[in-house]
Amino acid sequence: MSAQVRIVATEVAGVVTAKVIVPHPNESGRRKDELGNLVPAHFISEAKGSLNGTALFEMQLGPSVSKNPFLQFRFKGGKGDTLNVVLLDNKQNSFAGETVVK
Repeated sequence: MSAQVRIVATEVAGVVTAKVIVPHPNESGRRKDELGNLVPAHFISEAKGSLNGTALFEMQLGPSVSKNPFLQFRFKGGKGDTLNVVLLDNKQNSFAGETVVK
């Protein structure tokens, strides 16, 4: 995929709210095209996040996630921290994004 993962992270009173947009087709493998053929499955299967190099979260996703998914989560942190998010799809393609908390 050529598009980039976009991340915005802002801190208020020691709590960081992160918003992540992942450009990805996320096909379930159950949809049919115009000719009635099944569109092959292609979806994000894993997401991992780290804060300043320390693991923050791991999640498993599946075919029910929408196209170009939007993820939002909160955690304790501060301005200047570095948030990194890495995603893997079922075809072993990797997507990553990084931002500094504002």
